[in-house]
Amino acid sequence: MRQAIRLVGIFLIFSSFVFAQVDENLTSFPQSAAKGYIQPLVDVMGANLNSGLYHTASMSKLFGFYVGVKAMGVFVPSSMKTFTAELGSDYDPSTVNTATVLGDKNAGAKTKYKNIQDVNLPGGVGLEVVPLAVPQVAFSTMNSELLVRFVPSIKIDDDIGSVNLLGIGLGHSISQYIPMFPINVAIQGVYQQLKVGSYLKATALNVNVHASKSFIFFTLYGGVGYESFSADINYTYEPPLPGAQKQNLSFSLKGKNNFRATAGFKLGLAIFDLNVDYSVGNVNVLSAGFGFSF
Repeated sequence: MRQAIRLVGIFLIFSSFVFAQVDENLTSFPQSAAKGYIQPLVDVMGANLNSGLYHTASMSKLFGFYVGVKAMGVFVPSSMKTFTAELGSDYDPSTVNTATVLGDKNAGAKTKYKNIQDVNLPGGVGLEVVPLAVPQVAFSTMNSELLVRFVPSIKIDDDIGSVNLLGIGLGHSISQYIPMFPINVAIQGVYQQLKVGSYLKATALNVNVHASKSFIFFTLYGGVGYESFSADINYTYEPPLPGAQKQNLSFSLKGKNNFRATAGFKLGLAIFDLNVDYSVGNVNVLSAGFGFSF
């Protein structure tokens, strides 16, 4: 369990770096371009959060308990690293191809503000993989399951504020109603809310059907599901001219992932569980989990 706590700690340190960098970089973009700059991060965050929600469709009739950590990662494709920024009439050129938040650090385009000030747009954070790790607890009884994800409010820094996560899910066995059915089948719905200071508030929803088949210490599982992710973002735009008035702006974005298919396996030894799966959708995700089940 000590390793699991360490993994969550690494994620929080990583989040601190990413969110601090994103908040700083967004100040250089008017709203028309800020949306395109941060959209890939919203897509990846949504895909990650909606991953690792199950590793079996078997649910206890009496009492079952699982506690562990789920880790997810998206390998960033080249299509997520650049975008066409519409900067508006104050800039010349007003349309440029430049780095997204997930692009290379030195890939920001050059332009001019009001034909006076040369502007170097910020690059990205230079990531090849965007990881996430969250603690996960599940209680099952009467062929139903309650899932909980929780990261308490933890301060990143004075500028960003605190980050916290809460997720609640319910699952129910379908195969219990079919006598002698050879595999376990269940339905599940999970709602999550992520907050990062006053800068970002996001919600994730996943509804899925999944199945599993166990062979002593080995379990195969897979599923299909519908999901959504939306983020409300607040930031301060600072026009690149000395003395220009700052603008407090806000907008909402939706993640691109809507449907996904997942396949994976679980190894169980005594009370220890280790699982790995891969999800295919508009954004593909590799997920793994380690925990204890009773």
